Amino acid sequence: MSKIIVAGAGHGGLTAAYNMAKAGHRVAVYEKNTPETVGHAWHDGMWLGSFDRVNMPRPTEMEFRPNKDMVFFNPKKTKTLTLNFEPSANTVFVDRHALVLYLVSQCRSVGVEFYFGSEVLSGECSFDRVRGLRVRTPEGKEETVFGDLVIDAAGMDSPVRKSLPARFGIPNEIPDADAFFVYRAYFEKTDPEAFDPRYSVYFFHCGHPGMDWMITEEDCMDVLVGKFGGLSQREIDESLADFRAEYPAMGSAVVRGGYMSKIPLTKTLSLIVANGYAAVGDAAGMTVPLNGCGIDLSLQAGGILANVASGVKDGNYTREALWPYQERYCILDGNKLVIVAKLRAFLATLRGENVDFLLENDILTQTEIGMAGGNMRAVNFRYILRKLKRLLPQAYLLPAAAKQMKGVVRLPKITSAMPAAYDEARVKRWRAIYDSI
Repeated sequence: MSKIIVAGAGHGGLTAAYNMAKAGHRVAVYEKNTPETVGHAWHDGMWLGSFDRVNMPRPTEMEFRPNKDMVFFNPKKTKTLTLNFEPSANTVFVDRHALVLYLVSQCRSVGVEFYFGSEVLSGECSFDRVRGLRVRTPEGKEETVFGDLVIDAAGMDSPVRKSLPARFGIPNEIPDADAFFVYRAYFEKTDPEAFDPRYSVYFFHCGHPGMDWMITEEDCMDVLVGKFGGLSQREIDESLADFRAEYPAMGSAVVRGGYMSKIPLTKTLSLIVANGYAAVGDAAGMTVPLNGCGIDLSLQAGGILANVASGVKDGNYTREALWPYQERYCILDGNKLVIVAKLRAFLATLRGENVDFLLENDILTQTEIGMAGGNMRAVNFRYILRKLKRLLPQAYLLPAAAKQMKGVVRLPKITSAMPAAYDEARVKRWRAIYDSI
């Protein structure tokens, strides 16, 4: 059986590790954090059915918080949009730290080895393939570990992907322009009174191009300050001050979180496999490009990767053998999120007054916000024409809007042109179409 090395304890990498170990492979995970610090110290949404899809038992002792209706505010706070969620035991908010520890426990139950406190420095490459990882041990010693397949789950700024030679064709960088910089903190709640709405999202809060939110829980105030392309301490302080003025029960003590992070808001990279290498999760750009959610996408991708890799004969993990992983993921989830990436790119070009105009004139509605989940059924030529006509009072926005909406009509071409099997010339042509939008 093969030796599989996983860089980072990301959701997708751990899912792949679990399933490949179950299939009899030797699997080792290298993670720079400790079990006490691995995973984000906050809650995010997920669908519990994802565990069923990847043949992993559902957790039975983990705390889940119910999903909440989301109310969106324009910058002037004069217009709201509401996304209603049907009550469901399967759609929940999950503790990210607890989720990673659960995935680790499942991996250990099938023999996966973990090396916590071991920082991944780079990939170890020969001329034509990735052969292992360069890591720094908890004792500070640098060493090389070799394997038949390296699974890159080391995040948006993965040192493995960054170290790959240009000849492999995999993008080394996800630029900051395609990132969402977020500050997330749980503040003490000084008044037990319930607030309505419980989950409020603010477009361009305090004039910052991005989205902030306030979720009022029973015992705390969950605050996110998010901005496209970069976030300063001054901008964080401005948003927090405005929230305190609007929510007097928001105390000053941080009970959890209280730090900045960076999330990719881009479509999945156009190439995520090479000889001996496959990227998953944030390392591959697998998030919803409008809101950064990626737990379900990463779990599903990890399951697909394990299924494909476990079927490779003699441990010869060539890009041709691994390509079905990318193709299956893109057909199921990746391609349909391209248009969401275009909507996010359009929003990033706007000012606060433009966003006010879009919401007050029903150009940006529940339909567009709902696209964050990849639901594109409402999008057709009439839909596009209607939206562009409503933009006429601010005609200077039309070129940017038309540029982004051009991608809508090209979406079917992306899906139909994607090769089911790896052929270098056909993949090159497909990547040109995919990257162009």
